[in-house]
Amino acid sequence: MTPIGQLSARPSHVQERLIGALIPDALGPRADSVPAPMPVLPALSRLDHVAPVSLLVSTCRMDRSGRIHERLLLRALGWEPGDRVDMDTIHGMILIATTPTGPHGIDHRGAIKLPATLRRLCNITYGPPLILAAAIPKQVMIVHPAIVVADMLAKHYTHLIHTEQPAAAIDPEHEEETP
Repeated sequence: MTPIGQLSARPSHVQERLIGALIPDALGPRADSVPAPMPVLPALSRLDHVAPVSLLVSTCRMDRSGRIHERLLLRALGWEPGDRVDMDTIHGMILIATTPTGPHGIDHRGAIKLPATLRRLCNITYGPPLILAAAIPKQVMIVHPAIVVADMLAKHYTHLIHTEQPAAAIDPEHEEETP
């Protein structure tokens, strides 16, 4: 009988060699190439110069399986069951936009399932409300966790408090005259 170690040992006379075709030459001459600019998220680029009056805002709660149901916004956007959508996340919010080849879809009940990876990235959990904003002309829906909107409002209120008189609060028609 031969010991197990002798059966699996490699012969000492075999040397390994790297195959040049599989390993690119990192130090060799390179063709002049211009780096491509980083792409902007497609849904985010649609929101450039969106008018506040074109936003519809609603709230909803996500069910235990990660689906959101907001039929009024879907109807306003013209999205129907079977439509394909693409989703991405940035700054703690999920952007949803229709696209013919989108990897996600609106189910037969009119619900959109938010992928678990995007929910985790945005800290969206079952229970707390979500704030949805739909940019109707741009065909984009944005899903905000309530805490993100609360943070934006807190910063806005702090800004208002630290300014003398906000421009939006001044109404020239109802301004009292001083003697």
